[in-house]
This record gives sequence, C-alpha cells and structure tokens, in this order.
Amino acid sequence: MLLVLVVYNKKISDLSFFSQSIDNPISVFVYDNSNLAQKLPKIKNVIFYYEHDPSNSGVSRAYNQGAKLAKEMGFEKILLLDQDSKFQTSSMVQYANLYKKYGDQYIYAPIVIDKMQSKIYSPGYLTRFVGKPQVFKNFRYQELSSLNGMSLINSGLMIPLNIFDKIGGFNEKLKLDFSDIYFIEKYKKINPEVILIKIYLKHSISGDEGKDFQKEYNRFKYYCNASKEIGDSLNTLVFWSPFRRLIRLTLKYKSAKFIKVFYDYYIKGKSI
Repeated sequence: MLLVLVVYNKKISDLSFFSQSIDNPISVFVYDNSNLAQKLPKIKNVIFYYEHDPSNSGVSRAYNQGAKLAKEMGFEKILLLDQDSKFQTSSMVQYANLYKKYGDQYIYAPIVIDKMQSKIYSPGYLTRFVGKPQVFKNFRYQELSSLNGMSLINSGLMIPLNIFDKIGGFNEKLKLDFSDIYFIEKYKKINPEVILIKIYLKHSISGDEGKDFQKEYNRFKYYCNASKEIGDSLNTLVFWSPFRRLIRLTLKYKSAKFIKVFYDYYIKGKSI
C-alpha cells in the first residue's frame, strides 16, 4: 500500500505523522503544493517519493498522481492523508485485517472527529450537497456501513486501485472543495456501502477556525467555482450549498462583497 500525503506550505519534518515511532517500513508519496520545494527528512522505516507542485493544483491531482505511482510500483491500494490529520501508523493493521475480510470491492474509512470529540465529520450527513456532522455521543459504529444520505472526507480513505479506476479517479477541476464528495458520489454508483475502521482520526475542518475575512473571501471564490463544477460534472444542480454559505458569510462579516463573488464564480461560472 502507498500512503499519499498532501502538504501545503508546511515542513514535512514538522508533520505530526512523522513524530511517531514507525516500526515497520512504509512507502509515502508526498505531493507538495507549497511555493518552494523541500528537502525530504530522513526517517527510519519511511521510503519517500516526492512531487513538488508550486502551481498548487490541489488535492485531486495529488491523489491521481499518487494512484498513478502506486500502479507503477505494483501496489493494490492507496491510503489518503493530509497534513491536518492525526493518523497513527499502528492503525494500518486494522485496515489490513478488514481488507482481508472484505476485499477490493469496498473503500475503507476511519471515523473522523473534531479535536473536542463532539462531532463526527466523516461519515457525515449530506443533503443537497451540504454536509452536516454527526453528534459523537449518538454515533453507533457499524463495520459495514450504508452511505445512503452520507458522505466521507478524503483523509484516511483507503482505496483499492481497481475501485479507483472504475470511478475514473478524482476530478482535478475540484482542487479542494467537493473533491471528496465527487469521488464518493461516483463510488455510490458502484457500491452503496463502505467499510468503517474503528479508529478515531482527529482532523481540522475549514470553517471551524473563527474569523478571517480575507481568507474566507478568497476561499469563497474557490467554493463557488467548485459548486458550479461538481454540478456540471455530476449532471445535477448544486445551488443551495453555495447560496447557504453566501448568506452565512454575508451575515458573519456584514459585507456585500460576497454577493459579487457568488455572481461571478457561481452564476457566471468564472474560472480561477
């Protein structure tokens, strides 16, 4: 299995993933969207593969490149990770055991939670392309879990390459937002169930970090652009999700600037 790790403007050696003791050899493909290339650290039992992309093409291209490399190296599956996830390599044993049980017709996912262990982001509810987390205390674990009305986030997904190929990979026009939703919606047409790994992966989600007008203003452009693209690519209308965010941001910052962004990047479909 090849681990595919996406980073952006963060030193590889500073990632929490590499602060743990790694007892068995693992292969890690680092796709670096940072402005400047990095020198790979020397870490015991880690075999690195590296691609630098200063144009910041996004996570979808990173995952596609990881899958391509995995095929060339003879791997059967990839495991997706990002710089914000607190993933323990010891968890890979649970992935391997369930893979032996269920095989290559499923994707495998951890239970992704917030730092306070109050929300479950993945699997999370999905209604009209708006995600909503589950309440942690109400969650009931099922190994073989239905994806009806649900979706998953990318980080922690283990994807057999034959499933990856059937889906056709990730949509590279979706650089960040909706990258995971697109992939899971395509997967549901092949298999409506997922194998849940009983591990709890702590993860940070955009939107939970407080106020930052410029950051959210710029990010909203990408969100509107992605909303238009996923609607076109899945042949459906994705309106409520960007409109809902427009209302939230307009009220949050008491600014009408977000209306023009919505018009330009969603209604008119302006590219970034």
